Amino acid sequence: MKTQEISYKDLSKSQLDILKDVYVESRVKLMSNEEIKDFVKTILEDQIKGTVGNEEEREAWKEMKDFFKNEFNQQIELVKQKCPSSIDLLADPKQDESDRRMELLEKRKEENEQKVKDMW
Repeated sequence: MKTQEISYKDLSKSQLDILKDVYVESRVKLMSNEEIKDFVKTILEDQIKGTVGNEEEREAWKEMKDFFKNEFNQQIELVKQKCPSSIDLLADPKQDESDRRMELLEKRKEENEQKVKDMW
């Protein structure tokens, strides 16, 4: 007779939270430094570059400002020097966002395909 598989619904919220903590700790312990860096980079890119709307853009801005602290204005000036704002005047912001998201999705797809190839 087949035993019924346990589902997350069979656990209380606190039990599920503990299981998630154990999973995170175990997964991180098994990762190399390079894997951890790649993972964090992916998360940060999604979080910062994948913003939609003013509220998320403000959150990303605040996070960058908190990170750079006193050097934030200097970083902004360096970016302005590298990329004059007149280039953006011709672009459609909605299209730019769509293009950025598509590039990010393609990049993730390629990375996942490479990981699968590396496993074999």
